[in-house]
Amino acid sequence: MFAPAQGVAYAAAMPPRSRARLALFLLLVCGAPLLLTLSCRPPAEESGGKGKKQKKAKEDQDEDDPKVKPPPARPIETERVVRALEAEVAALKRQVATGAASARTGLINAHEHLYELKHLERYLPAARQAGIGATVFVASPKFTIMGSGDKGEPMMSDNFATILEAKKQYPGEVIPFCTIDPHDDDKLERLKRHVAAGCMGLKLYSGHSNFYKDHGPFDAPGMDEVYRYLEETQLPVNWHVNLAKYMNEFTAVIEKHPTMNVMVPHYGVVFWNPKGPALEQLKALMRTHKNLLVDTSLGTREILLNGMATMEPALADFRAFFVEFQDQIVWGTDSVVTGNEEKTPGWYAKVIWATRDQLEKDVFTTELAAGYSKYYQKGRDGEGRYQGLALPPEILQKVQIDNARRWLKLK
Repeated sequence: MFAPAQGVAYAAAMPPRSRARLALFLLLVCGAPLLLTLSCRPPAEESGGKGKKQKKAKEDQDEDDPKVKPPPARPIETERVVRALEAEVAALKRQVATGAASARTGLINAHEHLYELKHLERYLPAARQAGIGATVFVASPKFTIMGSGDKGEPMMSDNFATILEAKKQYPGEVIPFCTIDPHDDDKLERLKRHVAAGCMGLKLYSGHSNFYKDHGPFDAPGMDEVYRYLEETQLPVNWHVNLAKYMNEFTAVIEKHPTMNVMVPHYGVVFWNPKGPALEQLKALMRTHKNLLVDTSLGTREILLNGMATMEPALADFRAFFVEFQDQIVWGTDSVVTGNEEKTPGWYAKVIWATRDQLEKDVFTTELAAGYSKYYQKGRDGEGRYQGLALPPEILQKVQIDNARRWLKLK
């Protein structure tokens, strides 16, 4: 153990960034006094006294070449460094609260959106700290990102180009999916061009309640050719389908193209009514078509919290669902990565851990739903406490890693 004076001197000798990390960690563990101590320079007697400090300054000045203009000062803490440190702080806070970090790494987030390349600097630090090795980013129209606006081209292809660039900058961490408009006369050729450019999967929005009028029906002219191409290539498909509304249309396509490599996000949106007929119909379809998958994402912000609350009374049913279909479920967050000011690395960390904790723990809390949060749900306790599924490790391994690797055809 260091004596206090030795510890202070040791910390002061560390590089600024390392000292900042140490100070943040000690603040979390021990409180403000240690942070104040570490932020101070060592006492004068530790560095040789006032006279020696002045002499050292003069020597430094003498060594400067007056003919050489020094370069302008460069800030050490760039935005990227700040984002990374913020994610580390969120992870340290969780580690202090829970007593240990997650042992599971290499997780695959099977469902995310990305607006601009620079916004990854907010998401990726939190993802890395939470054990995520790779994330599927699906190309989106303006309506998905903004909540209003166009539901087709040109942003669909423009957004896919952004995701392709993200893949180049973060190889291995970004899995790019393109998308198509079913009413685009060039949709099949456009899809083939996207695949040639590096697309690793396709997102379809036609079963989304907000898109059906524009992208539906499922048998729109030319879509059968697309489905045949998807069968032949086994390209992974993320197909948003509200099964409570469009079950018959979806079943007709799956029965006609039974080997399509399809994943339906949000449990087919049946989690809102777990006692309704749609969940039973989904089970029957998954029993018949073993290559049909679902993901666990619920949505962003209030949708995530309301969804977890809605699932609580039916946790026994959902546990049974995971046991029976443990090879046909993948994990995703669907937080929508944008530049919204609230979406800091700490915010993404909260979302990621809420979606993980719902699967991994019997009881968990999330600050997103705490009493001081703007998303607080009236009537719930102020701690933001929920009941989770507490799935066993062998099922979590499949849901969070193995099933996604198989669906995505990852080597």
